[in-house]
Amino acid sequence: MTQGVKDPLYSILRSKREVSRLQILVEIAEHQPAVRQQEIAEKMGVTPQAISEYIRELVDEGMVSAIGRGNYEVTRSGIEWVLANAESLES
Repeated sequence: MTQGVKDPLYSILRSKREVSRLQILVEIAEHQPAVRQQEIAEKMGVTPQAISEYIRELVDEGMVSAIGRGNYEVTRSGIEWVLANAESLES
């Protein structure tokens, strides 16, 4: 059951997800390597569990590297993604 790109709800949810990923990448970049998921969650108004899941996905996609517990760094791939998507996500 794949939603079409023309579905407005699909587009809104996808945009929200992408904006969240951008915010998390920026927060990690600003505070790396010691990143507190609780602080990111508070800034974004979501649960720490949601942040944990986003970070896990970003690590799996190679945009963030995990260095021990609670230590993360944005990779070159993550930086490139932010630069490529920041302007379009702002609108």
